[in-house]
Amino acid sequence: MVAVPDELAVKTRKLIEKFQEIQCYSDNFSLSENDGERRLAPDIGCSWKTSSVVFEQSILGRENDKEFIVQKLLSIGDDNVADPLYVMAIVGMGGLGKTTLAQLTYNNPRVSSSFNDRAWVCVSDQFDVSNITRCIIAAVKREKCDLSELCDLQEVLQDEIKGKKILIVLDDVWIERTDCWELFFMPMRRTKLCTIIVTTRSEKVAELMPTRTDFYNLDCLDHDESWLLFTKVAFTIDQGNVPLGLVEIGRAIVQKCKGLPLAIKTLGSMLRYETAEERWREVLDSKLWDLEQARNEVLPSLELSYKHMPIYLKRCLVSLSLYPKDYDINELEVIELWNYLISFKVIEMMTSMQLEAKNFNGFDDDDQHIMHDLIHDLACFLSTGEFFRLDGDTFVEIPQKARYISIQDGASGKISVAPPSLRAILVLPRATVYIDNPKELFSNCEKLRVLVLDQHRLGPALPDFMGRLKLLRHLKFESLEEADIDDPSFRPYMYHIKGLHEIRCLMNLHTLPPIHFTHIKELRSLNEIRELTITGLGVGLNIDDAKEALLHTKRHLQFLRLDFDNYSEEMVWISYDSPNNNQNLQLLECLRPHCSLEELIITDYKSPKYPSWLGDSSFMNLTQVMLSSCRSQCLPTLGHLRSLMFLHFHNMPLVQHIGQEFCSHSPSVKEGSFPSLEELVFNEMTVCSEWSEVNNCTFPCLCTLKICRAYRLMSLPLVPFMSLTSLELDKCYSLTKIPASPRLRKLRIRWYDHFDELSAVLPINDPLLSKPLPSLEGLLLNNPLPIATTSISIEPQHLPLLRKLHLSCDNLQYCDRLTELSCLDELKLLGCPKFPPIPGSLRQQLQTLLGGLKILKKLISKNI
Repeated sequence: MVAVPDELAVKTRKLIEKFQEIQCYSDNFSLSENDGERRLAPDIGCSWKTSSVVFEQSILGRENDKEFIVQKLLSIGDDNVADPLYVMAIVGMGGLGKTTLAQLTYNNPRVSSSFNDRAWVCVSDQFDVSNITRCIIAAVKREKCDLSELCDLQEVLQDEIKGKKILIVLDDVWIERTDCWELFFMPMRRTKLCTIIVTTRSEKVAELMPTRTDFYNLDCLDHDESWLLFTKVAFTIDQGNVPLGLVEIGRAIVQKCKGLPLAIKTLGSMLRYETAEERWREVLDSKLWDLEQARNEVLPSLELSYKHMPIYLKRCLVSLSLYPKDYDINELEVIELWNYLISFKVIEMMTSMQLEAKNFNGFDDDDQHIMHDLIHDLACFLSTGEFFRLDGDTFVEIPQKARYISIQDGASGKISVAPPSLRAILVLPRATVYIDNPKELFSNCEKLRVLVLDQHRLGPALPDFMGRLKLLRHLKFESLEEADIDDPSFRPYMYHIKGLHEIRCLMNLHTLPPIHFTHIKELRSLNEIRELTITGLGVGLNIDDAKEALLHTKRHLQFLRLDFDNYSEEMVWISYDSPNNNQNLQLLECLRPHCSLEELIITDYKSPKYPSWLGDSSFMNLTQVMLSSCRSQCLPTLGHLRSLMFLHFHNMPLVQHIGQEFCSHSPSVKEGSFPSLEELVFNEMTVCSEWSEVNNCTFPCLCTLKICRAYRLMSLPLVPFMSLTSLELDKCYSLTKIPASPRLRKLRIRWYDHFDELSAVLPINDPLLSKPLPSLEGLLLNNPLPIATTSISIEPQHLPLLRKLHLSCDNLQYCDRLTELSCLDELKLLGCPKFPPIPGSLRQQLQTLLGGLKILKKLISKNI
């Protein structure tokens, strides 16, 4: 018999426990052994094929949507087009009416008469190129096609549609593979014009198409349209003869449906022959899954999106049930929640890319969202009690199967003892909690992985249980994280962490609240730490304590923030001239992190020199660096960081020049600097006057450049910035030239707020917009004009793709050649008091003033 080492036995036991968790998770979500990354054959109780047939008189609320798409299809030219393929993607959640809108468009007489042939294919789950091609052939030839080989099918289709104009509708598409689209499109390129309408729930489906594509995001019905649809379905008599009680309840039911046509029609049809108010109120007060017809008709439609998700994303959706209905969900909060519960870094990366892409599409960066009530109902239905929301002001019994608990704003009263299966306790951001017996939450805390608490009620109850939290990975005090840790008025609260005397026992800890320098020795044994913020480094300098933290050994550390603030526990403030400032460098040298670090933030650093490790090429994984409120007269040398993608400088009041030292230690270095840098931000560089050109520093990957409050900066380096797609200038009073990157898609110029701050600047069209910007899609101009200038002259040939134009100029009275911007679909005039007012007859006036803007969809004007 061979003895098994204790360490191996422990690892084996943990592995078995993990498999048991996965098995439990599989049972909860009805997963089968055949589940892979995607489920292409969802076993839902309701699946049907669609056709092009529609009874138009029964459709309400989609007239404007139909007219827009019809006009768009008719405006697509067929002459001298390099690619005859055009795709219009109708995107929206299940039950919105995407198929209905496609049917209305397909059967419109103006559309049908504009094409030689038409074909309707319901694609649904399987994107079978052979089957879809066979269906198109059958529709075009009006006879059954029995061919089976794809090559034969494509040859026949190619011969049938050659030189013709053809319209194809692909309904309910899910495929997200470019190679499949390429294969499908091959015979279509022999047509004179092939227009394809795709209905899908995912924009990614259309984004992957290798041809010109437009999106039409279908919105929910407004309240009036929703009510009209409901009355048509629910009432068998004239609305005027319906009892007022039913009308009142009916309006509340419509409000509950939040503009989703499928839900409105389903609930309305359930009540069509019901005259008792009790039955109507029962429908109003019931959850969606408690109503048999809604469960059979509405939920399967919504659940279809869930079934098509990758398995790891299914858990992400269900976790949103931890939020209450109508909660303003912040995207960054959701990313954090998913990282806590799923621990997939890929989720954060994927979501960040989606946010970046979304911000490119407009100037209004709104990251707050409210989940549709029915999607929330679906998430709750799928959670099966594993996710539990704690709210209310009475005694709350926590289910024994609950594994993840969120605590809502206003939660009070008493709670039952938390179950042993509990894995996470999360106080929602901005929530105020008044639970009378908070220690009951931690009674069975041995398996807790995540704790997000408030510091006033639940936080003080935690220290007694610290020794039992052996598996804890994430610890956060919500009110600490919500506050600005740079705000001096808040710094006393930072010392709340010192009450956690046994924090060094939490060997599996991944994240914890900001820790003060005086407790830095507690970090010695936390070798699994992923995120770390250390404050108070400007006082109480103890080099030995810094060495004892052993930051250089923590190979899992991904995020590090070092805050050299001047706050001490005795409320003593140290000036910038303190002798301690000379020791900042030595201290920072001792706090060198492991080379696997990915994100670094340094604030309030007082030394004129930077540590030797900052910018060292051995930090191969470092992708993000931010320096804020540092007192050096130069920038650190960061050009050798091969993976650096995001670089931000904020409030660097002594930096006067950006030059060779920023890119490399020696001008003779042949290797290019900043090879991966994608985003560069200079904010509040108030005395910097020059950014000089440096050899081998061309920023080959730089996509985003933001320069704010650089009052004296006179020029940018003369490099082509070939990858630059977004440029923002704010209060750069002395800057008169900008890089004319051929890929520039978004340009924001916020010059100055008050004209008396500047005597004169060059006109905006000389030289800023005198060069072609062939890729520019969005242009925002906020007071860029000199005092005497009242107009902007735009050269349409320089801006062929401009889609969004936002103007906010105090003296602006006229914008020349505006109507020649053929691609413009959004125009905002904000804060232009001297611009001619638009009269009440807006539609007629737009046809006169903006007659050339055929695809303009949005006009917003204020203070004109």
